[in-house]
Amino acid sequence: MGTSGSRRLAMAQAAIVAASFAMLLAATNSAYPLLPVYRDALGLPPSVLSLTFSVYVGVFALALLVLARPRFSRFAAPMVLASLVVMLAVDLLMLQSTAQSILIGRSLAGLSTALGTGAASALVVAAIGAGGRSVTATGNTAGAIVGVGSAQLLVSLLADAAPQVFYVAHAIGLGVLLVAGGVVLRLRRAENRAGLALAAGEPASLRVDATGIRALVTGSIAWIATSIGGVLGATVFNELGQPLAQAWGPIAMLLGSAVAQACAVPLTRFAPWVSGLAAIALGAAAIVTAAAFAFSWLAIIGFVLLGAGVGTACRISLITLTLGASPARQGALASLYAGVTYIVSAGVVLLVGGIGDSTGLVPAALATFCALAVLALAALLWSPRLRDTVDAARAGSPGADAGDPESIGARPARRT
Repeated sequence: MGTSGSRRLAMAQAAIVAASFAMLLAATNSAYPLLPVYRDALGLPPSVLSLTFSVYVGVFALALLVLARPRFSRFAAPMVLASLVVMLAVDLLMLQSTAQSILIGRSLAGLSTALGTGAASALVVAAIGAGGRSVTATGNTAGAIVGVGSAQLLVSLLADAAPQVFYVAHAIGLGVLLVAGGVVLRLRRAENRAGLALAAGEPASLRVDATGIRALVTGSIAWIATSIGGVLGATVFNELGQPLAQAWGPIAMLLGSAVAQACAVPLTRFAPWVSGLAAIALGAAAIVTAAAFAFSWLAIIGFVLLGAGVGTACRISLITLTLGASPARQGALASLYAGVTYIVSAGVVLLVGGIGDSTGLVPAALATFCALAVLALAALLWSPRLRDTVDAARAGSPGADAGDPESIGARPARRT
């Protein structure tokens, strides 16, 4: 096959794998706008609502920590395909709409997403190079927007029939990607095998330095914010009788995250000191104020700010952690990042649900937003900034785009 043909196949691999990862996240995030439907139909208490998130994240995080080894990257292609097969089973379980099937489906969704997270990141980097390093962050956001947005729209139009329509359509999309991915990954098996191999002398385990620890802590704060906002936001404002904030708050959060990530490159040029944590703190404060005084418009603004802060902080922390990594280590580090941040956020959501059984969900969730604002402001003292995502080697060379956080291929690998 000629050079142009190989390049087209590489681009096709990057596009299909990125779309597959986004579809995994679309399914996992679609559950949150559907929670009020499930709660009304099945009478689910706050603790079970929290479990729909925590069982997913628990399985997801544990599987990721097992997979956070560079040697697993050589299985990236079959892992991505397996993740799509498992998610098809999830769609079938969610269509049954019982408490048991929902919790089993959420557990399998955790396994599916874990199989796809590091593998997708490694395959995209192997196909298109350093420009694919943020696929986990951007794919997560794109999938979340599609999942939450389409599910919320279906709830508004179809009410109780929304879950059935969503999961049938999602299963069809997964089937198309499974076939297309199988063909392209088969054609590129030799290139992927070579690109994902560990270099001679490259350690088979991960060691994270101080910069990596700061990135993991910052990412954990961001994921607490998006988890509380996404998992409990709609239910909180439903109980408060604010339908506008219930319907559009989580969507506004995801759109704010997407816009922030899309603007990361120019923002790095003009505001390299930005970390995203100040926006998280402001957004959390605005949401609490809106809930207390029934200002739905302020809640929307708060969710936008929260999402913008989360999108910025997640992108910064993930790119900082993986800066200079080989494709094999890229997948392992992406798995480590997702595993750590999701374990922390799942623990917080489970705690809020447990407290909510005694105090009510609204007071527990709002108190968590207040604590989140304080934590985000405190972390400003040491969190990584946009300037930390820039490749120092290229930034200092003539004609280099010093503001491009994806221009990291020339930077020597940091010891991790």
